[in-house]
Parts: sequence; structure tokens; C-alpha cells
Amino acid sequence: MSQEPSPKDSSSGLLSSDPLISLLERAHVTKSSLIRVTGSSGLSAMLWLCRHGYEQVGYLRPGAGPHEQPDALIVAHTCDEATLQNLLLTGPHVREGGALVFQSPLPRVLAFRADPIHRLLKSFGYAVEECHHGQRRELHVARRLYQAPLKQAA
Repeated sequence: MSQEPSPKDSSSGLLSSDPLISLLERAHVTKSSLIRVTGSSGLSAMLWLCRHGYEQVGYLRPGAGPHEQPDALIVAHTCDEATLQNLLLTGPHVREGGALVFQSPLPRVLAFRADPIHRLLKSFGYAVEECHHGQRRELHVARRLYQAPLKQAA
């Protein structure tokens, strides 16, 4: 007879059953990770993360100059291709190996072509780790790839 875990059990209780917490765990974002939130719903997302035990959460305005490079950046609004490109150009940016979590509108018709959001992420040095399709949006988790140091000219 299997025993149900107690809801108060921190390893498998109510918190770990939350889909966003599970997604962050799969992205290796822990309660002590440096997390930054940006976007029009960023303050609400920041408060939610704090209430769920994330210790180093802060808000950053998009394109607001140089910032520290967090372990994870959560974009709390839907990013179409142009909005995502602007964010990737102007920041904030995650550290190499860090996770970018955001949602985009569903692509129109893909057939045999790559998702334009995935192509854009790749061109900026990100690899898509997870992509979840909903009725109107996709949720993406992308990892910023490590860049090999440039060799000095001889």
C-alpha cells in the first residue's frame, strides 16, 4: 500500500505540484537562484515568486541599461517575434547557462519550417529546452549557451 505524501512535506507538497514551480525546477532554477522578472505583469510575478519561497527575486525594466546577469529571467508578458528581438538586443540578459522563461503567441502555420521564435533565440545564442503549446500561446524555456572565448589575433 503506497503512502500519500503529506501536503506539508517540502519535497512533494503543494508547492512542488504547482506547474510553474515544476517548470523552474526542470530549468534548474532553485529557491536561492538570482531571478529577475521583467514585463508589464512583472511585479505580480515577482510577488508570486516571493510568496513561494524564492529568495533573490527582483524586477527589471526592459532595456533599462546594464544589469547584473541573473540565473533566470522571467518575462511576464507575451512576446511576439519583434518584442522578443528587442528584449534580446536591449536586455536584461541572463548569465551564460542561465534560463529565459517567456511566452509567445502560437506560430501561424509551421508545416515544415522552424518556429521563428526558436530561430531568433538560436541567433542570439539560446537553445530551447522546453516548449509547451497552449490554446493561444507557447511557453518557452531557453538556456543561454556558453560562448567560447575568442582567440586573439596573431
